[in-house]
Amino acid sequence: MKIDATTILAIYGSILATIVFLWDIIKYIRDKPRLRVKVNHCLLGGTEHKLGIEVANVGRRTITVVASGFKFAPALPDGNMATVYDLELPEELRGGQIHTSFASPSEIPQNQVMYGWARDATGSNWWSKKWPLRSKK
Repeated sequence: MKIDATTILAIYGSILATIVFLWDIIKYIRDKPRLRVKVNHCLLGGTEHKLGIEVANVGRRTITVVASGFKFAPALPDGNMATVYDLELPEELRGGQIHTSFASPSEIPQNQVMYGWARDATGSNWWSKKWPLRSKK
């Protein structure tokens, strides 16, 4: 069996096209938008105690955060979720940027907070790890 230049070029082209296709799939998976959400206690100005919802863009794509809040367990009489009123939202976060929304602890039942959440402009909800917010002592 004789292999001519056309066959060699066809094999080379198909291998190269497969590699480029697989590389594009890997790039797509790595470039997906990703947010990390954390709930913690914060001191503003060294004296003012607040509850913070930290939203960090850990992906490469820019994400617009439109809302954030808390989920409670067990559910409160008026629902199991609360949205934090933040004048800075919506905010566009580029890769590596962080935004923190603050809530007054007197308005949030701290012992019932189970999750923090954030919503992006596409309507996707991002959740913190399930971790009860510990009371500040």
